[in-house]
Amino acid sequence: MFKNYLKVTLRNLLKNKVFVSINIVGLGLALACCIVAYINSKNNSDFDKNHANIDNIYKIHNIRDNKGDLREYGRVPMPMADVIKNDLVGVDRVFRYEGHTFTVRDVKQDKVFNTRVCYADPGFLESFTFPLLKGDQNAYHTLENAIVTQEYASKFYGDEDPIGKVLTVFDDTGMSFNFTIAGVTQKAPQNSSVHFEILLNMENRFRMYDDEVKGNWGSFAQATFVYFNDPEQAKTFEPKLSKYVSIQNEARPDFVVTKYVLSPMNNHAHISQEIRWDNLRNAMPTAATLTPQLMALLILLVACFNFTNTAIATSNRRLKEIGVRKVLGGSRRQLILQFLAENLTICFLAVLMSIGIAYFLVPAYSAMWQGMELELNFAENIELYLFLVGLLIFTTILAGFYPSLYVSKYEPVSILRGSLSIGGSGKLTKFLLALQYTFTVIAIFASVAFVQNAQYQDTLDMGFDREQIIVVSVLNDNEYQKALSAMLANPNIEAVASAKNHIGRGDYGLNLESEGIELDADMLDVGIGYLEAMGLDIIQGRSFSKELEASDSEGSIVINEKMVESFGWTDPLGKRIALNDSTTLTVIGVVKNFYMYGFWAPIDEVGITLKSLRFEDDGTNSFVVARTQIDKAREVYDYLEADWNGKVPTKVFNGFFQDDLLRQAKEVNDNIITIFGFLGIVAFVLSSLGLFTLVSINLIRRIKEIGVRKVLGSSLGNIIYLINKDYFLLLLISSCLGVTAGYFMIDAMIASIFTHYKAMDVITFGIPVVTIVLVSLTIASLRTLNFAQVNPVDALRYE
Repeated sequence: MFKNYLKVTLRNLLKNKVFVSINIVGLGLALACCIVAYINSKNNSDFDKNHANIDNIYKIHNIRDNKGDLREYGRVPMPMADVIKNDLVGVDRVFRYEGHTFTVRDVKQDKVFNTRVCYADPGFLESFTFPLLKGDQNAYHTLENAIVTQEYASKFYGDEDPIGKVLTVFDDTGMSFNFTIAGVTQKAPQNSSVHFEILLNMENRFRMYDDEVKGNWGSFAQATFVYFNDPEQAKTFEPKLSKYVSIQNEARPDFVVTKYVLSPMNNHAHISQEIRWDNLRNAMPTAATLTPQLMALLILLVACFNFTNTAIATSNRRLKEIGVRKVLGGSRRQLILQFLAENLTICFLAVLMSIGIAYFLVPAYSAMWQGMELELNFAENIELYLFLVGLLIFTTILAGFYPSLYVSKYEPVSILRGSLSIGGSGKLTKFLLALQYTFTVIAIFASVAFVQNAQYQDTLDMGFDREQIIVVSVLNDNEYQKALSAMLANPNIEAVASAKNHIGRGDYGLNLESEGIELDADMLDVGIGYLEAMGLDIIQGRSFSKELEASDSEGSIVINEKMVESFGWTDPLGKRIALNDSTTLTVIGVVKNFYMYGFWAPIDEVGITLKSLRFEDDGTNSFVVARTQIDKAREVYDYLEADWNGKVPTKVFNGFFQDDLLRQAKEVNDNIITIFGFLGIVAFVLSSLGLFTLVSINLIRRIKEIGVRKVLGSSLGNIIYLINKDYFLLLLISSCLGVTAGYFMIDAMIASIFTHYKAMDVITFGIPVVTIVLVSLTIASLRTLNFAQVNPVDALRYE
């Protein structure tokens, strides 16, 4: 029986090579997209699963109550970890973790790298999983030892054994510290919250920075973790942390907290974007997970509907076969199994094709997102086999089960009399084609919307000049003076300024009060000329003045329009703003609203204060800003980098273009455009092929009608109109449904990604409708024209 099924299956597949090929290619593309979506989703859902004991690890956070608005912060006081060890029971490990980027070099090699240097208390490697390759895992417990990843060690030593080698770390002040490599671990995968290239003992953090912060409840550690052998202990342990609330609030009256909470690390990466001051790696943004899933679903539905349509439409050729088999005793069950076997064969071939396509799509998609490391690996991902089997069964049932039931139900008498004709023009086929085109319109609508939004954000006024600004990050006065002198010596640089906090990099929060109104503001400490160098627009009052530097640095503030609005002022100049009980600033100017971090967040209240240009005064300058002409920007950057490398050979040049800070928004936009562009093209091609198939089969059925109409004097135009009018109505309905559904879906998606985006307009709605209707009718009309030009004598002799 199986042999017979196989023979009939192969014969019918070969007999309909064109339509079968269309289905295999369509399903292959759709299933390849499903594979990409699965690997992408699994990578995100498996975040931190590489750590064997991730369910046992919690991170301590604090909660602030800002007028009923509870805000969660990811940092707690530096001494808390030591105090918990000594005071509290019920926890098995407590350890801190911090990461910084420093310059590191080998004492015997002329190699220098910017390096992720991390500090941790004992318990870090015992809790998180970093498989040891060489040396001693506990080596970081010792002050002079370092643990490095194999990938980082290879930068310096290649295949040479790194154990015992000495690396020099240069701190913020330029001082050097030597560490001996005593252990080598595997690098953490991309979907891990914690990463390091060099791991040092936490005591080095105090040695290389300021030892006073060690016992200071007003200073915060980047991350403090607790580990429980039994995770259920976390519930009873969390309330014990409340005893430290008053201690922190006494040390930081400007940062009053209400309680401490434990954030489970097994879910932390998925919520960390909502947590302030959290220094761990986040899971992928919503756009990076939902977009490929939506893409795969839409294309799979289009391909399956196309498959179903083709199967039903071509079944007209097999009616006599069905009738004869039923007359000779064939049951409906056998016919269903036969058709399912054929559909399963096509789907299996499509799965094989999808694997080949996925080998190209997976790395291509992974390369689109910074830091993503996806790969199609059958050897290490056994679940992928199960997914493919499930996908094969699901696709076979979705695409082929109904045609099997539909075709096998007809009575043999009607079939053999020739009075039964199915396929091509039935309501079901038209309904499925309408769904195909609806999904296609949604895909094209999404592409147009994201392209428009990308163009809008590329040209949107940020409130400052972003294309002609070059910024150099400096750590000490020596670096500051070298960067400053290089900028002042270059005639292509129009303005130079310095700042501790820079737009897009490193503002700080502060509670401000005026006339009984309190609000949290983002603060920037800058030098003379910073507002002018950045192109910020002063709309009221004045900027900071060199002549008034002494008074401005003591008691002046420049605010943005948003703060004026929040305080409810009509005339803000001269208004007094209190920072705390002892410090009050006078508003001397108002700048036009600007986007501090691009389009991801709403414009918040911003206050700008003046700090001295001299680095050694209080160590406030962290950035040196150069304003140049747009066409000279690359030349100036290369000059600054070359000058830096000649003067500071022990530190990698840390410069960047201001426009680079908006790269994430541009990257998301570009990637989604690529994804939906691909989706739109594939869905449109599949729908066009489906229309081509249905029109062709419908014309074959109506070829005698066309011949009669020509004999009776109908023109080619009239015949084309009669054949295609139903398709035009179908396309129009699909287009209306598609743009309506697309508007709600895509508007919600863009709104979930960006706070500021372009509203959809007539062009957004018009392009998908016009494209789908014109191109599809052109295909149908050309196909009809080809049949209508057949000699009516030949048409009437058909069969």
